[in-house]
Amino acid sequence: MRALPTIIYLILLFANSTYAKKNSGDNSIQSPLSPPYFFAGNFGELRPNHFHAGLDFRTQGKIGLPVYAVKDGYISKIGVSPTGYGNVLYMNHFDGTTTLYGHLLRFQTSIQVFVKEKQYDKESFALTLNPSANQFQFKKGDIIAWSGNTGSSGGPHLHFEIRNSNSEIAANPLFYSMGITDKSAPKLIALYVYPLNENSNVGKDRTKKRVEAIPVPGGYRLKNNAPLEVYGKIGFGVQAEDYFNGVGLKCGIYSAHLYCDKKEVFGFKMDQVAFEDTKYANSQGDLEEYMTSNRRVERLYKQPGNKLDIYTLPNASGILDFEDGKSHDFELIVSDAFKNKATLHFKTKEKKSIAPVRPKPHLKEFDYDKVNSFENDKIKIEIPKGALYENLYFNYGVSPKLAGLYSELYKVGSKTILTHIPYTLSINAEELTGELKSKALIVAIDPVKGRKSAIGGEYSHGWVTAKTNKMGTFAIAIDHTPPVIAPVIAKGKKSINIPKLLKFHISDNLSGIKSYKGEIDGNWALFEYDEKIGLLTYTIDKTKVAAGKSHLLRLEVKDNKNNSSEYKTTFNL
Repeated sequence: MRALPTIIYLILLFANSTYAKKNSGDNSIQSPLSPPYFFAGNFGELRPNHFHAGLDFRTQGKIGLPVYAVKDGYISKIGVSPTGYGNVLYMNHFDGTTTLYGHLLRFQTSIQVFVKEKQYDKESFALTLNPSANQFQFKKGDIIAWSGNTGSSGGPHLHFEIRNSNSEIAANPLFYSMGITDKSAPKLIALYVYPLNENSNVGKDRTKKRVEAIPVPGGYRLKNNAPLEVYGKIGFGVQAEDYFNGVGLKCGIYSAHLYCDKKEVFGFKMDQVAFEDTKYANSQGDLEEYMTSNRRVERLYKQPGNKLDIYTLPNASGILDFEDGKSHDFELIVSDAFKNKATLHFKTKEKKSIAPVRPKPHLKEFDYDKVNSFENDKIKIEIPKGALYENLYFNYGVSPKLAGLYSELYKVGSKTILTHIPYTLSINAEELTGELKSKALIVAIDPVKGRKSAIGGEYSHGWVTAKTNKMGTFAIAIDHTPPVIAPVIAKGKKSINIPKLLKFHISDNLSGIKSYKGEIDGNWALFEYDEKIGLLTYTIDKTKVAAGKSHLLRLEVKDNKNNSSEYKTTFNL
């Protein structure tokens, strides 16, 4: 009798191990949208602070397209939020997978009614619900929602994911047959070459170099078509894009493999990604290049603090040592999930630069695998172990105070660095008195334009302290300005009397909107919030607001420093 649990365990273990190894012959699901299929985002492509965990289906700039259950199952989770996925459904299936449908306009009617009831019960627009397994069951092909542009969406589209129901590891949806085809290869744009220590060089230079790739019969070559002159420890990177049949917006690539003299020295493929690992996108990608030039570059080497498991040679760092006096032949193969390939051939030859080695100017070196700290009488920094992807040559500087700020400007590292987990930043604020203490926060300063963006934080015992994963230039600011509430008046109208909708733009000058509450005749009212455009919308519900009468509307909005604004008006139905 004891053997049965063991057999079940082994079956589940096998199912989980093969979860992300689906192939194009698996016809277990249908597409969540009707064709034609165009995409704005691919699985695993690089984003700041995360890998994209699904497919973004374009909806031709429209909202309201029917969204279908991709196979039989039940709704296990419902989310409503002004950020993130916005209106989102999670659907569990009987093979141990969960599908996710994000940025929805609205849900299927029975779900929508259920959600609205819970919003009034909890008096909250944003919520997360976990209905029972038998409450909302659907068959493959049933309409479960309509596409939208809610949450942190940059335009109308459907975000679709496939996850393991237990581990929540996201798998590449393109390994499931949904009627999606792609016969076009990725496009290679440029090769990047990185000198990785003080003695390394690319040509005569000791900084990274970008070399354009140009198409030729059979693949790509470097624009100058000459061997790369390199010396010392070198890493490579690639800028490439995928367009799905050559149309639509540029998407990320599925895999890249680098060969030196016909032997693979580094490779990765985006079969799956765990959510606890998603921030390693900041290491897999060249974040500095993205932040300064808006180019997405995949590293073809592994930084020592990177714990991802997407690599085809687990024990290979991809860091190559060019001190053997030889020339080498390289082949780089970039592929999409449909096995379309783009190939770049290039050569290297060893050549040591005669330029003097320039030591990196820095105040202190932080080790990536240790706790690191820096402190003086003006500033304190505590960086936990695991926050850095490689050793950091830490720089610190002080600039004079700017008008409207309550401290000098402190330059901490480089603004092109994001830590994997937040670190603690404290700035001396002993000069703050009275109410200023409760209104103080840390802001990041654009050193060129002087613009401020809130980092957050609280005053305590002479310091303002915040947690952040950003580096850059920081100072203390004060936010004592309440949010702004502005009614949206229909064209040609002089009052807020709109028969179906009440709309308000809300905004805050610095710390950001913390909360809002709308009431009609003293009763809580369901105002929907679209944070990306700062819009509050109330749809008149005649079951709660009687027609033929005058009604009192009260709206209160608070920011993150508890500054509050109130708006009152009457309207007639």
